[in-house]
Amino acid sequence: MKHFYFLIIASLISLGLYAQNPGDYDPDFGTSGVVLTAIGTDFCMANSMAIQRDGKILLGGQARFGTYKFTLARYNTDGTLDADFGYEGIVNTTIANSDFGVSVAVQDDGSIILAGRVFDGSDYYATVVRYTSIGELDPTFGVNGIIQLENLSNIEQAVILDDGKIVVGGYASDNFALARLNSDGTIDISFGDNGYTITPLLDESGLDASSFIQDIDIQADGKIVAAGFIYSSITFYDMAIARYTSDGQLDAGFALNGYLTLDLGGLADFGTALNIQDDGKIVIGGHKEFAILTGIPEYDAAIVRLDSDGNFDDTFGTEGIAFYRLTEQATYIEDIDIQNDGKIIFTGQMVDYSNGIYDIYACRINSDGTSDVLFGNDGFVRMDPFNSDDNSSTILVQEDGNILIGGYSTSPAGVYNFLVIRLLGDAPVELPAVDVTFDNIETTSLDATLAPNDLCDTFYFVIMTPADMQQWLPMFGTEAALIKAFGIQADETLTHHFTELTPNTEYFVYTVSIGYDGFEAPYDSTFVQTLAGGGTGVATATIDLTEITATSVRMIVTPNSETAEFHDGLMTKTYFDEIGEEAAIEYFQNDGYPLYETDNWVWPDLESNTEYKAIATCKNATGEWGPATIKDFTTLVVSMDNIEVSPLVVFPNPGKGQFEIAGDNLLGSSLRIIDMNGKIVYSSVITNVATPIDIRKSNSGMYIIEIEKDGQVTSSKFLKK
Repeated sequence: MKHFYFLIIASLISLGLYAQNPGDYDPDFGTSGVVLTAIGTDFCMANSMAIQRDGKILLGGQARFGTYKFTLARYNTDGTLDADFGYEGIVNTTIANSDFGVSVAVQDDGSIILAGRVFDGSDYYATVVRYTSIGELDPTFGVNGIIQLENLSNIEQAVILDDGKIVVGGYASDNFALARLNSDGTIDISFGDNGYTITPLLDESGLDASSFIQDIDIQADGKIVAAGFIYSSITFYDMAIARYTSDGQLDAGFALNGYLTLDLGGLADFGTALNIQDDGKIVIGGHKEFAILTGIPEYDAAIVRLDSDGNFDDTFGTEGIAFYRLTEQATYIEDIDIQNDGKIIFTGQMVDYSNGIYDIYACRINSDGTSDVLFGNDGFVRMDPFNSDDNSSTILVQEDGNILIGGYSTSPAGVYNFLVIRLLGDAPVELPAVDVTFDNIETTSLDATLAPNDLCDTFYFVIMTPADMQQWLPMFGTEAALIKAFGIQADETLTHHFTELTPNTEYFVYTVSIGYDGFEAPYDSTFVQTLAGGGTGVATATIDLTEITATSVRMIVTPNSETAEFHDGLMTKTYFDEIGEEAAIEYFQNDGYPLYETDNWVWPDLESNTEYKAIATCKNATGEWGPATIKDFTTLVVSMDNIEVSPLVVFPNPGKGQFEIAGDNLLGSSLRIIDMNGKIVYSSVITNVATPIDIRKSNSGMYIIEIEKDGQVTSSKFLKK
């Protein structure tokens, strides 16, 4: 029996089909900007949202099928359910008696995390579930895809770190609580106290007080910021913000002893949302109670901004705090996000308790806390798409600037349903840009077609892994400077064949576009992944040794077709005999320098008249190592009559491709320039004291220059920008 259906109720939605202003419903999404999805029997509630790298939208929460189940829904970019995910776009998971999904996140490999709590009939337990990219439980995570954290009772937010570990924040025994999991779902015992950090906070009287994390975020330095609220014996409820070191210790360098509590001047103040800006400032959202009518709480939305050390940011609002009264009775903040231009957008409920009206809103403010009057109606949009009870839980700004709001709403039948709304962001500003598409993707090569738009006069492009970008970025300061230094310049559509790539690896083609007026657009990047290589048979390689001198050898290692990855290197026979063949092979298997296609490399700086072992070890696509190949050779004896070659001088270094070398006794020497893959890109015989070199057509990167004379080899390195 089908337990869900897709509701399309166009007659109840009057949304302005041709709306084109910031804050208007997006007519290209769902039915005039709104998607309502019923799951289960009578009640489903979306609490969190994530956007995948391909733009698809994930909603996480729970749906009732007699009892509640962890529930995920995935939507295509136009708002239709993704039929390739779960069962027609929906996944439901039974864990205990009642299961509540609270926070959804996507890992780099496309795996999906849904965290929350489960009730076993007597107690609540924090629980994390991992699904594959198609919505199946991941058996490599926890126990059949599920892990229960016995020392936490609830999770309110889950964040995935760059190394794949998962930090969750919530509460345990009515205290701020964090935990960290390894990427396989086991508890990371290097974090906090055996994987957990539970922090009793003190109220203004210095007494232990109940406290609850509602949201967490990670600073650029890896420190964890948590926001929520604390019960105060003096001021009732107050906002609470704490910061922890990356290993889970309360950070004494933040505020006072690692945390602060904020009495905003009302009766009860709650912190419910948190986001860290690119500049490190901390934005906390919540609500402040300003009055109590009989049986009717009254709240204003509140935004607090702190600097990275917990001090109030006096460039925001009034001494770091701003309030927003969007309705006469209660305005609650549930989630916040930061646009690329620094504007802050938040969502929640606007409630008229007297008449039982619950509506969704989205409010956008400038970076100084003032209302953005260009958005909606004087800075906010009130939404009641079905003239029913509507609740928002989460908000995200898409890459194109449009705004997604997730939550739940009652249908005409009176039951709750998953709800997604997309609003238009600011009208896009046309900039010079390059469209990048890929073809002929192989294990170590691919074709990229780069097509500039009409505003683009010239552009630069380069392919790199994110790790490559981070490695070189400190040298150049900005991504754009790095791309222009390493990249190829072009001014018209072209297809470039990239080679010598790593199999089964994520790459980005980075571009910088410059307009006809000289305006340089922000750098852009387009994702591509190379194919995995090798087979399931025996992986092995051949070794050819040539050009043996007193101090160098050319080693050519050719893997067979079953090889997915191989490692090679040299070792003196003396050391080989000392540690044994098994240890020598294992050394190269773990050297951290995997190779994937024929390795043609000149090994410099060897000892003369010395016996060496050349070793190559290969593994196939299933990770099984084949028999190692080992060949012996001995370097030549250095003659006493050899003329010593002085140290090389290469200038300019770094340079753009035109270099000169200088040194004594160079005339008649053989010159070779070798890239970091061992390929000779330039060779000649030195006939002048100062020798010019032109490798402008070669790729940017590090190169080795070798001078060989009478069996003696001298080498140096230089960088081509």
